Amino acid sequence: MKLSVLQFNPIHKNVKLNYTIIQNYLANITDSIVVLPELATTGYLFEDPEELYSLAEEVPSGKFTEILMEISKKNNIVIVSGIAEKEGENLYNTAIIVSPKGYEGKYRKINLFYKEKLVFKYGKELSVFKIDFLGGQIKLGVMICFDWYFPEVCRGLKLKGAEIVAHPANLVLPYCPMAMPIRALENKLYTITANRIGKESSPNEELKFIGQSVICSPKAEYLLKLSSEDQGVFCVETNINIDPKITKYNNLDEEIEKLYLERLFFTKNS
Repeated sequence: MKLSVLQFNPIHKNVKLNYTIIQNYLANITDSIVVLPELATTGYLFEDPEELYSLAEEVPSGKFTEILMEISKKNNIVIVSGIAEKEGENLYNTAIIVSPKGYEGKYRKINLFYKEKLVFKYGKELSVFKIDFLGGQIKLGVMICFDWYFPEVCRGLKLKGAEIVAHPANLVLPYCPMAMPIRALENKLYTITANRIGKESSPNEELKFIGQSVICSPKAEYLLKLSSEDQGVFCVETNINIDPKITKYNNLDEEIEKLYLERLFFTKNS
C-alpha cells in the first residue's frame, strides 16, 4: 500500500488558486492514499465567521469535492483533505474523504484550537470509513490537527476499527510530530499527518506553520518525516497488515476490549 502526504503552502483566501495548486500536485500520483492539510483551499487565519463564509463550501455539493472526486477516479487514489465547510449559517472545520468510487464521507473537527472557536461549530462524531481500494478494504479513520492532543480521539477511532488514521493539519506548535509515533504505537495502526508550511498574517498576529509532516507505523517508526521547508507529494510503500499481538500473551484488541468494557465500565456505544 502506498501512503502519501501533500505538504504545501495554501494561499490565504485564494480558493481558485489553491484548486489549481492542488490539482497540479496530485496530477501524477496513482494507487495511493493521499492526505492534504487542514483548510487546504482557504488558508487558516480567520477571526470571525463572516471573513470566511464566502470562501467556504457545501459538502459534498461544492466545487472542491467535485474536483477531488475527478482526480481520485482518474488516478485511482483515496484523498482526504481539509476544507472550510458551510451548512446553512454554520461553518465547520471539515475533512472530505473521496475514493475512485466517489464521495465517501466527511469528518467535522471535534477539538477546535485557539481562534477556531470564534469561527467554527464543533463536530460531534468520530467515523471510520470502510473503503474498497486496490482489491481489498481499508478502514480509514480521520482526525484534524488539534485532535491529536487528545489520546481519546485516536483510541476512539481504533475502537471503531481504524487501521489507518488520516490527519490533515495546520500545526503551529512543535509537539505533534513527536507524539504521532506514540499514537500509532498505542493503537497499533498507521497515521498519516499532512501539515502545511508557510506564514499567514492578520492585523492582529502572524502564524508560522511548522511543516514536518509524518507517516508513522504501528511500531512507532517514522516511515516519513519531512522538514519545515519540504513542498510536494511524498510517498512511502508499506504492508498495512497489522498483527494485533504485543506478546504471545497480549493481543491489543482483546486487551482494549477488556479495559473499556470490563475494567472501566464503558460501553461500546458510549
